[in-house]
Amino acid sequence: MSLPTFWPRPAARALVLLALTGAGLASACGRHPSGPAQLIVRKGGTYTGTFGSTDSSLPCVSIQTTEPVTLSGCVLAGAGNLIEATRSGAQLTIVNCQGYGLAQSLDNIRHGHFLEANSAKSVRVEHNYFEHTSGISIYQWSGDGTPAQTLTVRYNSARNIDGRYRNGGSTPVNFLGLNGLPNLAGIEVAWNQVINEPNQSLVEDNINFFNSGGTRTSPARLHDNYIQGAYPIPATSDTYAGSGITLDGTGRAPITTTAWVEGYDNQLVSTCAALNIASGHDNHFHHNRIITSGLLPDGTRLAANYAGIGVWNAYKQPPTVFFHNHVSDNVVGFVHWGGSTPLPNRQDLSTGACPTCTATTHLPNPVTLQTEQAEWALWQRKLRAQHVHVGPAATSALPRMPPQQPLRADSGSLRSILTSFRPKLQ
Repeated sequence: MSLPTFWPRPAARALVLLALTGAGLASACGRHPSGPAQLIVRKGGTYTGTFGSTDSSLPCVSIQTTEPVTLSGCVLAGAGNLIEATRSGAQLTIVNCQGYGLAQSLDNIRHGHFLEANSAKSVRVEHNYFEHTSGISIYQWSGDGTPAQTLTVRYNSARNIDGRYRNGGSTPVNFLGLNGLPNLAGIEVAWNQVINEPNQSLVEDNINFFNSGGTRTSPARLHDNYIQGAYPIPATSDTYAGSGITLDGTGRAPITTTAWVEGYDNQLVSTCAALNIASGHDNHFHHNRIITSGLLPDGTRLAANYAGIGVWNAYKQPPTVFFHNHVSDNVVGFVHWGGSTPLPNRQDLSTGACPTCTATTHLPNPVTLQTEQAEWALWQRKLRAQHVHVGPAATSALPRMPPQQPLRADSGSLRSILTSFRPKLQ
């Protein structure tokens, strides 16, 4: 299957040279002397500019204030976290930014997150693009769930979520991972586009809610996302635990587990597993589309793909914690070689683990690479019909960089690239 070719301007190639030489571009906040092109935010306000770090232990942008901060139109490239807000109480908006993961500076460490936020009060992430990062990680919450103190992740475009180490090995990462955000009103995760290429990425669950969710009167809304690709490394391996979307968690009480999540109108394409409810209560997925041909783009069979939908009590939670989880009215065509549910070489519903899955529309055989391509075309039509744009508002589709070549500072072409792209970054 031909993967989508959208790629924003490759400004980050110039940024690496800037980070090493300290030749920062003009911005609203300038450079912090502790690190070339690194930004440390100690006051609220709106910040824009180009920031980078070639040190895996130093973020490109560090938020060290509880005053409201907006990052707008930033270009970020780093070996570690691109944006870090790990002090409690952050109020952060990230809009129209581009983020690029650089090769790590240390062994046994993942690519940095596009955003890591701990105990934040409010986070809004909209219209950004990021590649070769460990995605967005939100851990615990200090806001009250009012419209001004909730979590919103919308209209973003991401490519190749990547948990690999530079020296081999990996750690689980997500496009969006929530951990310890139960009973949070107002959560919306919508209109995001995530493309993971085989052998260029290593994602676990593209979206994972762990001990996180909404409330009875304000369920978390997880809708209209396009997720393509969830593969092992190498992609032909027969062992893999990743998926498109998984609701997860170890909470042993109804108030601490994953609950009140409504997922609808999502498209999950070419994932070795697609949609799982493994924990919690009162979660409902409906009117989603799940399409996997069981083939890599070159026609090679996937060996690790398992099932389209599963609902099971993976953490053996008591019946007072795991209950009222439903999946209904989804369109599924999921190839699992050797399977038979409901057709030969299919496993649309996990065998014995989908008791509350109802009104499923099973696509007829064959489900092919062309079937997957049709989902991309459907997504494009859907965006146009709803007048929705994903990614930064002002990006232009310039030629993409080879995905297997990490951004480094020792390229002889960087100086000419810097000269070429300087006007576009200012």
